[in-house]
Amino acid sequence: MTIRTRISTQGTTLTEATVAAFVAILILGALFTINLSSMKSIRTAREATSASQILQQRVEAMRIANWQQVTNADWVRDNLLNSDANGSGGLKTMSETLTMAPYGTNGGSTMQLIRSGGTTKILSQNADLLKENAMKVVWTVAYNGGMNGRSTTRQAVAVLAKGGVAKW
Repeated sequence: MTIRTRISTQGTTLTEATVAAFVAILILGALFTINLSSMKSIRTAREATSASQILQQRVEAMRIANWQQVTNADWVRDNLLNSDANGSGGLKTMSETLTMAPYGTNGGSTMQLIRSGGTTKILSQNADLLKENAMKVVWTVAYNGGMNGRSTTRQAVAVLAKGGVAKW
């Protein structure tokens, strides 16, 4: 006795084909959305890395200079902030702010410089920093970036002494 199996020769209905196409469109849409989100995350990470690299370069440049140089606002402007840091090309509307204040003493004003748009301005000077034994250095990089192009800030704080630098 042989049992015959019936093979259907019917095709899919229009409804089935429409549902299959809709499911395929949903899957492709989800993949494109995930891809776009991943690319934004990668760009944000790259920008944060660039900002951190800039901060590290700037603090290292201060560490190499001598005490008379780093306590002189004109020297800092002309030698440390006279050009863009390596890696700053990928950051939109970047600005750098450098604030130096006496460390370990109760008195004294700050020295502050800002670099924006390729020019550096001395906002305040403090000639008394030369007499100090240590100063707190706060270097801030601000740029437009991140997921939604918002204003983002990265900051490095270091204590610079006549004998060298110690990061916090």
